[in-house]
Amino acid sequence: MQRFWSALAVQLGKRAGLVSVVGLLVTIVLGLGITQLKFATGQDSYLNKSDQVYKDNVEYEKLFGGQAVLTVITMDKGHRIDEALTAAAQRDITTAHDALVRTHRYAGVITPVTLLRFSDNLVQDAPDGKVTADPTKSIAGGALLRAWQKGEKPGTPQFKARGDDSVKTLTRLGAIAPAQRKLTNPAWVRFLLYDNQGQIREALRGFIPDATHAQIIVRLRGNLSIADEGTDATAAKKITNTLRLPHAATVTTGATFLLSDINNYLKGGMLTLGGIAVAIMVVILLIFFNVRWRLLPLVVILLGVVWAFGLAGYLGIPLTIVTIAGLPVMLGVGIDYAIQMHARVEEEAQLGTREHPIQATARGLCPALLVVTFDAVFAFAALRFAKVPMIREFGLLLAVGIAVICFASIVIPLAILGIREFKSPSVKREWKEGPLGRLVVRLGALPAGLAIPLALASVLILVGGLSVENKLKLQTDPIQWVNQSSQNIKDINAVDREVHSTSEMGVFARTNNVFSDKFVSWAHAFTRTTRTRFGNEHFDGQSVGRIVTGSSIETAVGDLLDVPGASDITPLGSEVKAAYDAADADLRASSVSDGGRAFNIVFRTGPGSLEDRAPLVRTTRSDPQPAPPAGVTATPSGLAVVGVGLLDNLEANRILLTYLAIGFVFLFLSVRLRSVVRSLLSLVPVLIAVGTASLVAYALSLKLSPMTAVGGPLVVAACTEFTSLILLRFVEERQRGEEPRVAMDIASARTGRAFIVSGLTAISGVAVLSFSSLPLLRDFGRIVAMNVAVALLSALVVLPPMLVWADRRNWVSRGLVKPQEPLIPTPRPHIAPAD
Repeated sequence: MQRFWSALAVQLGKRAGLVSVVGLLVTIVLGLGITQLKFATGQDSYLNKSDQVYKDNVEYEKLFGGQAVLTVITMDKGHRIDEALTAAAQRDITTAHDALVRTHRYAGVITPVTLLRFSDNLVQDAPDGKVTADPTKSIAGGALLRAWQKGEKPGTPQFKARGDDSVKTLTRLGAIAPAQRKLTNPAWVRFLLYDNQGQIREALRGFIPDATHAQIIVRLRGNLSIADEGTDATAAKKITNTLRLPHAATVTTGATFLLSDINNYLKGGMLTLGGIAVAIMVVILLIFFNVRWRLLPLVVILLGVVWAFGLAGYLGIPLTIVTIAGLPVMLGVGIDYAIQMHARVEEEAQLGTREHPIQATARGLCPALLVVTFDAVFAFAALRFAKVPMIREFGLLLAVGIAVICFASIVIPLAILGIREFKSPSVKREWKEGPLGRLVVRLGALPAGLAIPLALASVLILVGGLSVENKLKLQTDPIQWVNQSSQNIKDINAVDREVHSTSEMGVFARTNNVFSDKFVSWAHAFTRTTRTRFGNEHFDGQSVGRIVTGSSIETAVGDLLDVPGASDITPLGSEVKAAYDAADADLRASSVSDGGRAFNIVFRTGPGSLEDRAPLVRTTRSDPQPAPPAGVTATPSGLAVVGVGLLDNLEANRILLTYLAIGFVFLFLSVRLRSVVRSLLSLVPVLIAVGTASLVAYALSLKLSPMTAVGGPLVVAACTEFTSLILLRFVEERQRGEEPRVAMDIASARTGRAFIVSGLTAISGVAVLSFSSLPLLRDFGRIVAMNVAVALLSALVVLPPMLVWADRRNWVSRGLVKPQEPLIPTPRPHIAPAD
């Protein structure tokens, strides 16, 4: 292999022009691959297509549409919602409704006017759809009369309560002449909106939560891409924002806008963060990397990143909120390779102990770079075992990127510096370790006798980290993942304050006939039981519901029959069918699908994290009460369910991923270095870094984001890179006959500059994410940068005394020291001696 690396170095230097042309062509071809990159923030980034939750949600959206764009109408202080539903306001709302429908972009549009018309039909129409003058013959009146006469036992308090309520209803109804029972009459609007206790009718509360709020719900088409969702949601918001209702203000929001914000950030924020990382690296190289052509490593890494992302585009690796972090991470970690190559060439050239510094560099460093590249690839391979698709894609992107960057870091510096040293050789001078070299020597100067205590300390730190892993908390509130100063976040927070809900969970049931008495009886019991089971939660100083409301076409009748003090009466299937027939197309589309075989119940959920909603979703899925009867299935779906599915996937093997990375790297190093001892020595600083990361997060009560939670393999990759390079350089110096301590000091002195500079660039590459406006990325940058700093410090402080101790027992260099083959002779131009 020595001859191979020598030949490669010579040929690349001789043919630097050809290498440049080929490199340019490769850059153009792979650069075009960047145009193939796709931005993915849909549910297929969070859930596997094989997950039942994913399949259920796809079916749900196919049946009933996708995300909701929510417009909340809030009345001014002292005013009630009926004041915003004047005849003129109803016309304006209808105009907006019709404009939305004409776009053919939406699965349904439900407004307060939609509900008024529906309520009007229930009160005035008979089951055959014709207007009836007899209120007891109407859909609503007939159901109420049946509930009183056949549902209650005469003489009971329940019978009396229902009778008294019916009298009040008839009295209120009789106060409005039949000819005046029109939606243009404010008195009729109030009758339709308010019950006999002066509250919004319970059947309407899924859309009109209370007397001072109402909602317009624009249902997007199901299973759209995030780009199409964003486009359609923005178009809906543009139309609803034109509404000007008396004594009221409106705000339009929804989860779709948050996802759209993230998608837009992916397209622009990635380049911004990359630019900041490059600027920081320029400063680091100019200040600390005192060599000829000191910015060359930056050129190499920029080309390497273009190649990496271009190849990712051709391979179909999508960009997600996680893989976006790959750019600054690859910049920071990958530039280390080019810095090491460049620094080694300068070292060999200045020492003048070699006939060809490029050959010496290739022989000494390139095999080590391959080792650390495989270290990283195996560490990132652990992410392929993650349950979350976007984390698996992150691992694949990093593995591909690091491999490509390693190739670029070998080929480009050997060619460019090779031709430079051939045409303008570096002047030989006395080698000076410099302040950075002296710093590294001092850091690694602990006595070899501390090796065993350090090893025990690393195990204790790892065990300590393991003991607190399960106590670390994930930040599971999606609202906290995005830019907190954005208008969309402000709108969502405003809606949460006003109506205590911006999210929903749908439960779709399947049966042969959703209007059978058997099914309607179950749907009625299930809706009421679920609202009761999950109806109270303390939030932000006030009591709000994890389930705020539960609505379906059944509740349009079932809640109408709910009378204070009376029995719970289940509606008949025929009554629900009559209500369904009386509804307009939008309400019908959101209620029943698949020819009457699919039924939708929508539960509005209160504010909270995914962890808060998890019991609701998991219990509804595993233990619905009452259980569906034979022939009926009930499946929770919707955004809340997708979010909890993401949480489940994150928690499934989050901790395992880090230790898989350690295990994979251990096995690789054991084989490559042909020694379990050498592998273990390389991993001691890794154990310290991993354990320290968990202990610090626990001590500071840090909440881990979905990204930060899987930062462990990245720390393992960065740390083993440092440790493997240190170990292999130590073996090189031992090969030259130096004693262990002397060999370690020489290795530290000569590689100190490269290690400090590459460590700073690696840390800054990750830390640049802390400039992100997305807390999800910002927290990842801060925590992982800290972890990489701990990893570097551990490698520089802990590994040297352990190597010295172990090699005094002949455990490190044995079997790795090989005789040196002669270099390939290369003619060099005559250089006049320096004055």
